[in-house]
Amino acid sequence: MERFSQVLAVALVTVTAILVLRRRTGEFALVLSLLCIGTLCFFAMTTLRPVLDMLQQLETLSGVNTAVLAPVIKTSLIGILTHICAGICSDSGENGIARMVELCGTAMALYLATPLMTAVLELLRELLGGAS
Repeated sequence: MERFSQVLAVALVTVTAILVLRRRTGEFALVLSLLCIGTLCFFAMTTLRPVLDMLQQLETLSGVNTAVLAPVIKTSLIGILTHICAGICSDSGENGIARMVELCGTAMALYLATPLMTAVLELLRELLGGAS
């Protein structure tokens, strides 16, 4: 909870500074915004590290094939990154680009999930007695 309070504090202080800077020099406001995004991204990645470690342990203990678990993790990360990038584009006034980022993120998530869907399809074929 303390880390999340730090995230909120960093975000609110940065937004306040950006509002002040934007009136005077828009370029510095953009740089400050990007620095804040980088800092908060670092916070998020360090927070997700234990989750990824736990998923690796789950994979090891369960014997689940990497081909099954990896698409789930990659698809989740694609969703998170798509949301962040689309938000930045939208906040910059580029709503068309934001929508295309969302479309591309969805397409990439489906593409990355294809091996998982293929594995499910093969399992169903085996359960149904090898029907084509």
